[in-house]
Amino acid sequence: MSNGLILFIYCIVVYGLSNMMVHASGPFRLFERIRDAADYISEHFGQLFTCMMCLPANLGWIFSLINWFFIPIPITPFNILLAGTGLWWVAMIGDICFASGITWIIHNVELFFESIAEGSSSRQEDDNNDTMILND
Repeated sequence: MSNGLILFIYCIVVYGLSNMMVHASGPFRLFERIRDAADYISEHFGQLFTCMMCLPANLGWIFSLINWFFIPIPITPFNILLAGTGLWWVAMIGDICFASGITWIIHNVELFFESIAEGSSSRQEDDNNDTMILND
């Protein structure tokens, strides 16, 4: 399997898992129960499951360490790049940044298209026909 396909699948898995854990209730309300348990443990720990940048960052280091130490085939982006070098901590930091960044990009593209579909786009033009992006 090519590295490009592995990278694409990795992006979809990280985004899908993050999206389900942050927004979905899941089968038998599993994800909702996980969020409630995390919130019960600590307010800050509970906030981890409401943030589409925070949760993928944590998934990134978890996937990276599992891949580096337990799976002989590199499947995370920086494990692919650094395979055989022994630099697992560099791969872990890179995978944290990649997982968080790619999930944030996909999530914001999804939100942008949803806002267009609803007719409430966050893009507006001012008097000079300059496009302004408004924050919610």
